Amino acid sequence: MKIKRKAVSLVIMFSIIITNTGNFFTVSTVNASNELTQTQKNKKELQEKINKLDKDIDGVIERIDKNKKDMNRIDSQIKDTKLKLKSIEEDTKAQNELFKKRVKAMYVSGGTSYIDALLSAEDFGDFISRVNTISKIMEYDKNIVKKLKDEKQAMEKYKQNLDYENNKLDALKESNNTTLEKLSKSIKEQRELLNKETEKEQRLMAIEREKERKRVNSNDSPSRGGYNSFTYSKIVNMESTAYSGDGITATGTKTKRDANGYSTIAVDPRVIPLGTRVFVEDYGYAIAEDIGGAIKGNIIDVFFYSETEARSWGRKYVKVYILK
Repeated sequence: MKIKRKAVSLVIMFSIIITNTGNFFTVSTVNASNELTQTQKNKKELQEKINKLDKDIDGVIERIDKNKKDMNRIDSQIKDTKLKLKSIEEDTKAQNELFKKRVKAMYVSGGTSYIDALLSAEDFGDFISRVNTISKIMEYDKNIVKKLKDEKQAMEKYKQNLDYENNKLDALKESNNTTLEKLSKSIKEQRELLNKETEKEQRLMAIEREKERKRVNSNDSPSRGGYNSFTYSKIVNMESTAYSGDGITATGTKTKRDANGYSTIAVDPRVIPLGTRVFVEDYGYAIAEDIGGAIKGNIIDVFFYSETEARSWGRKYVKVYILK
């Protein structure tokens, strides 16, 4: 009788264990499935944020590119204005010299002033004639001097306006670069979050694929696939083009090609942040200081002073070493 009771107790105990174990795996599977759904929802939301940030960055890049062109245009106009002001000053000086020579040339009796010229008149008719001549000369000189003075004032005012506009563009450049930096940081953070959600999704999907199998150890799933930490420079395979012409970059520096230092390259700041120092295969050391409307994704634009060198470079794939 005691043996039968013991056997019945064992049967009941095993039934409870089997039932609870089944419930445990059922709950675990349901939780994993719900977590996968939420993870995929999170991924979708993060991707939408990234897409919006991408569009915002494209807009900022377009504004920076336009601002860069405007700054180069203003810089060229300022140079032209300085040359015109110098020319006006030289014309004014030449006009004053001409005025002196003309006055001396009209003196009849070797006088040294208009009054001497008038007093040396032979008669009243000659006096009137000389008065008229001197009046015309004085009026002519007065008009020329006034014209030159007006031109100089106009050019100086024009230069002031150019300087003012250039200062505004410079402030806009700083604002755009700050906005670009913030957006680039935000999109980097969102992509890191997306990577984490993707990694989580892959892990949960692996659980889903294995949910029909009996697990001996619930912690059996490997923890591989984490983030790699680089202690060395990153190497990126990129398509490269070339451009030329002396001008101002998107960061406000002068474009340069320095075989013994760092040359200028244009980049997509979402791929290579502005200010990054790199080594470009077949080109040399460079610094990311410029952008361009057509430079998107894994493309760089290397700078040369001459159009011949730029054409000679053409379009080719190179390795870009991101320096520490």
